[in-house]
Amino acid sequence: MDRRRIEIRFFDPDLKFIGEEDAYQGLEFVSRWTKYGTFQIFVDKLTKQMKAGNYIMLDNDWKKTGIIKRIECSDEEESGVPITISGYTLLHLLTQRITYPPAGLAYHSFYEPAEDIICNLVTANAVNAADKKRNIPYLEVKPSRKRGDKVYFQTRYENLDEEITSLCEVSGLGVCITMNPEEQKLIFEVLEGTDRSANQTERPPMIFNVDYDNVISREYVSDTTEYKNTAIVGGQGEGADRKITTVGDENTGMGRYEMFVDARDIEDESALPDRGKSKLADYTCSDTYSSEVDASEYQTKWDLGDVVVTIDREYGVNMNERIVETTETFDENGYTVAPTFGTTQKTILEKAQESTSSSGQATVEGIRGADGKTPRMMINSDGHLIAIYDED
Repeated sequence: MDRRRIEIRFFDPDLKFIGEEDAYQGLEFVSRWTKYGTFQIFVDKLTKQMKAGNYIMLDNDWKKTGIIKRIECSDEEESGVPITISGYTLLHLLTQRITYPPAGLAYHSFYEPAEDIICNLVTANAVNAADKKRNIPYLEVKPSRKRGDKVYFQTRYENLDEEITSLCEVSGLGVCITMNPEEQKLIFEVLEGTDRSANQTERPPMIFNVDYDNVISREYVSDTTEYKNTAIVGGQGEGADRKITTVGDENTGMGRYEMFVDARDIEDESALPDRGKSKLADYTCSDTYSSEVDASEYQTKWDLGDVVVTIDREYGVNMNERIVETTETFDENGYTVAPTFGTTQKTILEKAQESTSSSGQATVEGIRGADGKTPRMMINSDGHLIAIYDED
């Protein structure tokens, strides 16, 4: 059992150190490859630095940082923990911005490597915006290394965080915001994982296998519920004159899963396939393998974003997949690490948000309760998640 303990350091909105805490009951820190992660801290006593809007850092790790968004206090004995402090990793700051097109243009359009697009979007909307009121204090962008394939991409008044996630999923790149309090900087950076799969010869493969005793517990989910592999992309024009391009047209019969992509905003017909590929990336076959593993190997033999080998004979799993999420837990039982390989499972809230219609409401099926009834989960126009039980 790994008994390591870390200190939680607190910083004010100006990145000035204001205190630290190691007398917590528990800590969970979730890191994700293509979007912001989450954290929860469980304590008995609220201190002055535990305040919404302040930043946290685990020990002196610039990457394991976050912003406090919620503090929940309870005197009910059933809760077990009187105070829960929760928030998001620093990438969540980008949810506060949308993508403005350049002055005089309908869209912000690109045809360049994915990393260039990502860096330019953050710079234009949060670092060196035309309207200086939109700049996020202390944020800067690490220069692009031009990684990722060239893609055609355009955006107009979309959520900045979601646009970056889309580009990461198409390119395989990751993103993060680190904090350097000594220089009073928040640094946005594009990341590229290391290939430790069986498909390369540059380095020894990293193999997770129950038979090797480096997997303690695991869960496997294979989900094709939302899978699509053929995109019919509609460009400009009306009726029979509308420009149509098909991506994945080689798929046939029962192996063909079609979807329509409305891309009438794209003027250049040669850019339609890239829009189709981008949309198909949201509807892949989801093979997810989550496990608790040997914590001593984390960030020494493997890290978030690496492509590794996962073998589980009992579940019929043998795959080379990227580590897309890690969950670190510190509590009375010690320190544990649980990586997720493949695709992260969408929460009910995420599914409902994706289904939101122009009326501002969306419904998805919830989880069956103890009474055997399954609610419909709805996001109303105020953004609240509501469970609705239909009468028999």
